Amino acid sequence: MTNPPFSSLTAAQPTTWPATRRIGHWLAGLERAGIPDDVASAARACIIDTLGVALAGAATDTARLAREEALDIHATGPSTLLGGGRLCAEGAAFANTAAAHALDFDDNSYAGFVHGSAVVVPTALAAVEAAGGTGADLLTAVVAGAEAEYALAIALGNGVYEAGWWTTALFGVVGAAAAAAKAFRLDGDRAADAIAFALCGAGGMRACFGTGAKPLLAAQAAANGLRAARLAKRGGAVPHGVVEDPRGFARLVAQGRFDPTALAALGRRWHLLDPGIDTKAYPVCLSSHAAADAVRDLMAEHGLAPSDIAAVRCVVPPVVAANLTYDRPITPGEARFSLPFAVACLMLHGDLTLDHLTAETLADPRLRAAMERVTMRPDPGWTADPERARLAPEGAAVTVETTAGQAFSRFCASARGTVARPLSAEDHAGKFRDCAGRAMGPEEAAQLHRTLLGIDALPRLDGLLKGATG
Repeated sequence: MTNPPFSSLTAAQPTTWPATRRIGHWLAGLERAGIPDDVASAARACIIDTLGVALAGAATDTARLAREEALDIHATGPSTLLGGGRLCAEGAAFANTAAAHALDFDDNSYAGFVHGSAVVVPTALAAVEAAGGTGADLLTAVVAGAEAEYALAIALGNGVYEAGWWTTALFGVVGAAAAAAKAFRLDGDRAADAIAFALCGAGGMRACFGTGAKPLLAAQAAANGLRAARLAKRGGAVPHGVVEDPRGFARLVAQGRFDPTALAALGRRWHLLDPGIDTKAYPVCLSSHAAADAVRDLMAEHGLAPSDIAAVRCVVPPVVAANLTYDRPITPGEARFSLPFAVACLMLHGDLTLDHLTAETLADPRLRAAMERVTMRPDPGWTADPERARLAPEGAAVTVETTAGQAFSRFCASARGTVARPLSAEDHAGKFRDCAGRAMGPEEAAQLHRTLLGIDALPRLDGLLKGATG
């Protein structure tokens, strides 16, 4: 399937248009019929994976806190609230985004180093429900939100993340505003207003990692983006030049770096395919996955038991070391950002699942001893090689030393579940059934999975998550 109407629309836009207006007019012209099949398939996978991890995440303390806050301050409305009830779209987006990101099991994209779907999917669902839309409308809103967010992130560059900004919150308001603008069918100027207003108040810093503030900041981005679309729908003066202004977004967060060609490619380069979406196989920060996979593979290849391993030495890119700051984690939240925990868990249990992210697992003396055998060393020269930086942005060079004096090494460029090593359809389905099954019965989870595979055919979204909201 091709998409000539939208690429032509983008090409026809004046080059002097500010970024927010370019994005707004592109997404206003986007329709389901113009989304290529492979892009729609990628968006459908994002919806399924995100709703699965959100259903599991709804039982966490952070998600319950967000839900209670949403119930306390938001009015009853048409949008589904995980855990029971319905709220206005903004309240549902806030609470459900917190649930989607609470377990850090949601997908990633290297377009901005963001957890795009955790913000975009709950916001799109809440807004489409509020607008009385269809399953096809939901998929279209998710594509609009994802593509808008990823395009702007690429235009500003990954230096934003490296400087300490948490880009999921920073750019998430763009994805949320764009998804909601599409759901509300705003015209190009009003959609541009929504994105500009959302950007004016965007923020978030990586200092939140390992704490409950992280999913709550994602939730705040979702609510703020949706509110920006609602305000834009009502009208009002908004600075469309907020990205390019000398006091604006590009200068403040990207040291003035801004490449408008990334926006000109909207409708031609689909970021859901390039750079694509990484679906997590383990419920911890993606930065630890490559090292964990390498240790798992080396143990299987050489028949090593945990007691055979004297040391595991991991050499990683600087960004991995910057993300994984908890060498000896105490809480499950800290464990999600700990390379020694991820590697030790794989060493002892052969896997790392949601059931391992508990206080009991962390208190296990065997795990604590295994973590003592794991070291991580950042390699400052990793990014000096552009090809290695591109192919292995969160890779790991791992050496396992045995008690018998042997040493086995493995370079893992990309973890299982990333674009380079995608999960199989059955692995995707198994992850969803396991996650959703924690909030509903296994038969209900399997039925929901089948329903979501046919999301385009749903004439309305009422009852979509029936059985998961009681």
